[in-house]
Amino acid sequence: MEEGNTLIDPEKTPQPSKKRNIGMVEGEFVVSSVALPEVFDAQSQSSAANSELESHKSGRMSPSKQMAQLEDLEHPIKVLDFGSAEASILENVEKMRAEAQLLADGVGILGYNDGELATLRSSRSRLDPRDRTRFNYTWANDFSKRCETGIMPDLTPVLNLVSAAIQCESDREHENSWNEDIHKALINMAVGTSRYAQHLAVKSLKTASIDPPTLAEVSLPKRVVDYGIVLVPDDRIKKAFLQLQPLAPATVKSWNHTTANNVRQTPIAVNIETKASDKSWTDGKPQLAIWTSALFKRLQKLVGDEAAANLRIPAMPLVIAQGHDWHLLIISHQPSPEEGRTVIWQKIDIGNTRNCFDIYKIIAVLHLVVQWAEMTWRPWFYSLLNLAKM
Repeated sequence: MEEGNTLIDPEKTPQPSKKRNIGMVEGEFVVSSVALPEVFDAQSQSSAANSELESHKSGRMSPSKQMAQLEDLEHPIKVLDFGSAEASILENVEKMRAEAQLLADGVGILGYNDGELATLRSSRSRLDPRDRTRFNYTWANDFSKRCETGIMPDLTPVLNLVSAAIQCESDREHENSWNEDIHKALINMAVGTSRYAQHLAVKSLKTASIDPPTLAEVSLPKRVVDYGIVLVPDDRIKKAFLQLQPLAPATVKSWNHTTANNVRQTPIAVNIETKASDKSWTDGKPQLAIWTSALFKRLQKLVGDEAAANLRIPAMPLVIAQGHDWHLLIISHQPSPEEGRTVIWQKIDIGNTRNCFDIYKIIAVLHLVVQWAEMTWRPWFYSLLNLAKM
């Protein structure tokens, strides 16, 4: 049901999570030389089409209507495809898209040196036949390049994650089980094996709300997004936080557009929305659009109205996981005189949890996202503090 500008909460009552053990023990597998075959996974390519078949509940605005509402705002929030003729893609958007697409195609997602290749052959039988073939792609292995963003998780926890995800699908688990047992586990695995693991953290945003509410373009459901990757505060950020004042009418200070206690002092860099397999991934777009736009407004408030009018915020990656399937989007904000327009650029299918090779694709892209958070977002946040004289 539509009530004014309120988007009604689409979530079902969460069900208890059936815990699955995804052990972090050492595993092995093999890579050898074969000719370059077809790259794309037909199953993952069809997932987007399948997700669109979900019929939305009676009385609730569809994602397309929600996005139409956002496009009609004074400061519009739009969704455009990469390469859209309506507007040129910003340079930083295109750079992130190109790097992520290469990894999503499986290029350079594995990282084994010559010595490891000789000892990993004994694990070949642990992979399903298709993975055995794909792990042999020579173009998938690039040890020096892969180590720039992180290390590969051992095979055993990845195999366990595949098994748990397939079981989730078979049992028709509710969203809470997918969130806790699959999505959160994979996010933690990626951040934990990133080169920048000590500088970033994964935080739950399930109970967070926009505060003060005036930062939101329209009202949101009670539950907004599920997880955030945040900057671990260093001395620079900690010192500045002492000078920060609450943003009225909120009475609690926060770097972010929410005063949730677990993220007040940790600047949010990446927002992640997760869905069960029986939901459409498109349901997450309006939520992420409103949520991230509110974050942009909060950051503008730090420097005042005059400076905010020309504040250049870096294009930011967004992640949506829907059951097995994972997608990367990019959100950019164009300040005045371009009407303060916010654009979500969609989308790259970065992998799925049906097989090991695709999980390593997801992890490689998440490593890229984590690198962006530390190497782009953190320095930009420092510049924001300087502009705010903090």
